[in-house]
Amino acid sequence: MSSFRFRKKTEYGMMMMSLLAKEGKAKVVSVRRMQEFGLPRSFLVKIARDLIKAKLVMAKEGRGGGYSLTNDPGSVTLKQVVEAVDGELATAGCLVHGTKKCPLADHCPHRKMMGKLTEEIGAILTKYRLSEFEN
Repeated sequence: MSSFRFRKKTEYGMMMMSLLAKEGKAKVVSVRRMQEFGLPRSFLVKIARDLIKAKLVMAKEGRGGGYSLTNDPGSVTLKQVVEAVDGELATAGCLVHGTKKCPLADHCPHRKMMGKLTEEIGAILTKYRLSEFEN
């Protein structure tokens, strides 16, 4: 069993964005269509709220409604999607900006290594664009 993986919410967010990427910028994809890929409606609405707040997705209400990308799939990184859904990327809680300072921060045996790991994971996620998930 893997101990490092994305949360289910993040996986659903990436799946939603890959479905939108297949359609391209501004093409509306219905919630019903997304449900056909196993994305639960209640979770979709919560995830969409986060993606809308990050200005990655827009909603169209009413008949023919659903969600669409606000940008070209080639300009959206996987890191943007992950952080929109899951918050700031960090391999340890003490690395998240705005959290209470850890009492061990000044002499923590793994803080520096975890910071470097966070940077490297962020760089990898930045390399991948939604357009790569279109196929």
